[in-house]
Amino acid sequence: MDLWITESTKVPDKIIEGNAEGAYDPADIKGSYTFGEVSELFDLPLEDMAFAFDLPEDIEPSTFKNKELEVIYADQELEVGTGSVRMFVALYKGLPYESTKETYLLSNAVQILKEKANLTQEQLAYLYAHTVTIAK
Repeated sequence: MDLWITESTKVPDKIIEGNAEGAYDPADIKGSYTFGEVSELFDLPLEDMAFAFDLPEDIEPSTFKNKELEVIYADQELEVGTGSVRMFVALYKGLPYESTKETYLLSNAVQILKEKANLTQEQLAYLYAHTVTIAK
């Protein structure tokens, strides 16, 4: 009868109104999504995601799950996690996104966004106030 769906389709909801109508909604990106899935769904270069989140070279970006960012950056006082991926994707692609909490991005992500995204002065100001710099 096909009443139960037992596996995830890993497809985010679509935006239903506004200029971005029909595009995938970055707010629906889950922690279980891999960088590869996000890259494909949102047509975003995998290399940019790996650089933005400063993935170690021994990690394969295409299979890296968003929720694992919280493990990598657990020692930071500010959270870098799935919410950071949502914001990065939204700003990179010019899609609407309203975070429900303070969201932080790594300095690498801010660098990529400044180079490749069309950011407003308000977005830049938010990024400058919400940038996490990782000591190497």
